[in-house]
Amino acid sequence: MIKKEQKYYETTFIVDSIFEDDRVDSIVNKYSNFFKKNEGEVIKTEKWGRRKLAYPIKKKVTGSYVSIEFTADPSVIAKLERAYHLDDDILRFLTVAFDKKSLDERNAYLIKKEQVMKEREAAIQQQSQSAEADKVPEAKATE
Repeated sequence: MIKKEQKYYETTFIVDSIFEDDRVDSIVNKYSNFFKKNEGEVIKTEKWGRRKLAYPIKKKVTGSYVSIEFTADPSVIAKLERAYHLDDDILRFLTVAFDKKSLDERNAYLIKKEQVMKEREAAIQQQSQSAEADKVPEAKATE
């Protein structure tokens, strides 16, 4: 059997915010299993939490955001979007395909962002250590 070409995708969907975290987890598991059934692979799943919507959707003003990065055959996307349309728990969804160039740029951005965060944490830690070092001699001088 010939292996089909796998492309890299990211799908983000909004679930009604009235659901408990367990229900949101079950919806995420449902779509993760969907990708596995259709010979896809889930790379990363992120739950962004409950957020206010920019405008009301189905008379809802808040929703729970979920993002799933996966690889799959392009024919799976039509099935996925059909499943989203039929699922009453999904308020909105967006699926984006990444080509090689945009994927490389995105990964480079994420690596750079992570490095900046580590540098900031190191600077904060260094400042707190120097502040503690400055306090110690003052305490000894007053004794």
